[in-house]
Amino acid sequence: MLILRLMGTFLAVGLAFVVPASAQDPAVPGQETTGRSKRLFDRFDQTAKDLEIQSQDGQVYQWQRTPLFRFSSEGNVFGSVFVWQTPSKRLALIGTIGSIPINRQDYEFVELHLLRPTPIVPMTVGKAPRKRWMPAVDELELKTVPSAPAVSTDSGRRLVQMRGMARQFKAEMIHKGQTNHLRLLPQPLFRYQDSTAEFDGALFAFVWDNGTDPELLLRIEVQRENDQSVWKYQAVRFTWRQLRLHHQGKPVWEAEEFLERDGVEQRTPYLTGLTDVIPE
Repeated sequence: MLILRLMGTFLAVGLAFVVPASAQDPAVPGQETTGRSKRLFDRFDQTAKDLEIQSQDGQVYQWQRTPLFRFSSEGNVFGSVFVWQTPSKRLALIGTIGSIPINRQDYEFVELHLLRPTPIVPMTVGKAPRKRWMPAVDELELKTVPSAPAVSTDSGRRLVQMRGMARQFKAEMIHKGQTNHLRLLPQPLFRYQDSTAEFDGALFAFVWDNGTDPELLLRIEVQRENDQSVWKYQAVRFTWRQLRLHHQGKPVWEAEEFLERDGVEQRTPYLTGLTDVIPE
C-alpha cells in the first residue's frame, strides 16, 4: 500500500504499478496511455523543471528529465520520481512530484529530500500557502561503510560490491505501533553514468511488502578520503513514518515520525506536502 498523509488527511490506496525509468520511453509515461495520465505526467515534468535549487556555495542543481520511475495507483494517484545533480554530476537531491484526489479534485504534492550536505538557498514550493524550505544539513554527511571492500577498478565488479553492501543493511518502518521489516529491491533505482573507481554510486530502495513504493533509500557512493577511494553510505527517508536502519545487526540510523509535514516552513532535509490545485 502507498499511504500518503497530506494536510492532515490519511489516504490509503493500492499501488497498481511502478515502472523503472530504464524500462520506459520518457515520452510514454509508465504504462498509462489515457489523456488524463499524460496531462498529469507532463505537469509533473514541468513542475520539476521549474524548481530552482541552488546551494549556498553557488552550484545550481540540475534536474534530470528522465524520471527514475513513474507510478500510478488505480487511476487515482500518480507520480514521477526525479533526481537533481551537481554540475559535476554528483547526486544533490531526489524528489517526487505527484497528484492525489481529495473530494474529486486533483491536488499536486511535492516530496523532496536533499542529499548533498551543503546548505541551499532558501526556496519556496507551491501556491499559497507556499512552503518555505530551509533544510539543515548536519545529518547529511555520508558515513563509511563498515568493513567495506576495496573499491574495484572494474565497473561491473563495483556494482556487485554495491549490491553486496546494500544487502548488509536491514530497514524497519514503524506504523501504528507495528514494526514492519522493509524489503530491499535487488537492483538499484539509479547508478552514476560513466562511472570510474573514483566516481561511482547508486541508490537502492527499501519497500513495504504492501507495495513497491520506496519508504527508505540507501545511497552508496565512492568518495575520496586520505587520498584513496572509499565506500560511503547515506540513509534517505522517503516517508513521514518512523524508520530504523541496521548494518549487520547494529543500529546505524533512525528517523522519528515526521511531525513537521504540514508546516508552512520546514527546516528538515525532507520536505513534503500539498502544493497546488490541479485544474480540470
